[in-house]
Amino acid sequence: MEKFEIDIKWGSYLFIANAVVSIVISLLMLLVDYQSLRYLSNILILVFIIQLIYFTIKAISENKKNDLSKGYRKFFVFVRLLMFFYLLTSFLNGNAITETDSWYLSLFVPYRKKDIAELLVEDDPKEYNGITLNEFIIALKRKFSRS
Repeated sequence: MEKFEIDIKWGSYLFIANAVVSIVISLLMLLVDYQSLRYLSNILILVFIIQLIYFTIKAISENKKNDLSKGYRKFFVFVRLLMFFYLLTSFLNGNAITETDSWYLSLFVPYRKKDIAELLVEDDPKEYNGITLNEFIIALKRKFSRS
């Protein structure tokens, strides 16, 4: 196996384990007491750090076994695992928009402030701030003719 295949394998294991453990911990805390959910993020962050360290050690040991990782490159195994995990979680955050439209984490789903139906209904030409190529050229000619 190549080192990137090994990192993708352990990164996907990290993603799956994190999703399963997060669901189980959330359900257990909900069953114990509804007020305990206030501390859910603290517990999940700690569990994620432990899982990240565990799966990084596993990926490094498998890279060593295949003679693919030597010296300072072990740090890059950690970075690749973390980036692959972020890549997978960014697919999930496509709908992470709050009421104020200020929190949006997905890099892969295009962000729209309005739905397509709202754009069709609210077709107000006053809101259109776009400029065509002809208008741009005319504005440039005016600017250069003044100076």
